[in-house]
Amino acid sequence: MLSRFFASRNLRQDDGAIFLRSFLENPTHYLNWTDVEGCLNRDDVFWELIQKDGRKKDVPMYKPYWSPVPCQEKKTIHNHIQDKLSFIITGYSKINRKVSNLCTEIERSCDVNAGVHVYGSKGMSPSFPVHCDNFSNFIIQTVGSTYWKVYKNRHTSLIRTTNDKPLNYDTMEIDWEGILSPGDLLYIPNRAYHQAKPDEARLSMSIPCAPSVIDSNFYDRRYYQIQTNN
Repeated sequence: MLSRFFASRNLRQDDGAIFLRSFLENPTHYLNWTDVEGCLNRDDVFWELIQKDGRKKDVPMYKPYWSPVPCQEKKTIHNHIQDKLSFIITGYSKINRKVSNLCTEIERSCDVNAGVHVYGSKGMSPSFPVHCDNFSNFIIQTVGSTYWKVYKNRHTSLIRTTNDKPLNYDTMEIDWEGILSPGDLLYIPNRAYHQAKPDEARLSMSIPCAPSVIDSNFYDRRYYQIQTNN
C-alpha cells in the first residue's frame, strides 16, 4: 500500500508534503460515524474537545468503583458532538482491525511507532490555527472534505514546539494546499507548519509517527483467537 507513497518523492534528500488521491479504498471501513459512536460508549480511548476559539475544553473525569482507571464523562462529550463542535479521539489504532493493520504496515515500512487520532465534527467547526507537530503525520480523510495548507517552513528541533509564539506569515512559503476528499492522504513532515480549515461535517485519521529510535515498544497488533473446541 505504501509503495505508491515512497515512489512519489525522494524523502531521503527532499522531505516535504505529499498528497495522494484515493490512497484508501472504502475509507469508511476504517472510520465512520458508527465507529465514533462506538468510541463514545467505551472507556479505553481518550477524547479532546475543541471549542469555537480553537482552545481545548476540559472534560470532567470520575472513577467508577469497579474501574481500574478514571473515565471521562460521556455526557459532556456527547453534548459537544451534538453541538457540531470539533473533537479528537486518541487511541483509535486499537479499535478497528483495518486501522490496526494499516498501522502495522506503516511500522514495518518505516522506522516509526504509529498511532491514530480521529479528528471530526458534525458541522462547520474550526480546528487549530497554523501550528507544527513534533512527529511526521499521515492525514487520511474518510468522511466529508477538508481544506489543508502545509508550509515548507519548519520549527527547529533545538527548541520545544509550543505553538504559542506569533508567526511571520510574510516569510512563510506554501509547500502544498488543497482539499482532501474521502480516501485521500496527506503526508506532513515533522515540525512543518500546517493548518486544516474544515467547512463541513467530516472525519479524518491523523497517524503520528514517532521514530522507533525514541521508543521501540510497539502495540501487539496481532489478532488472537480463542479456540472453543477441545
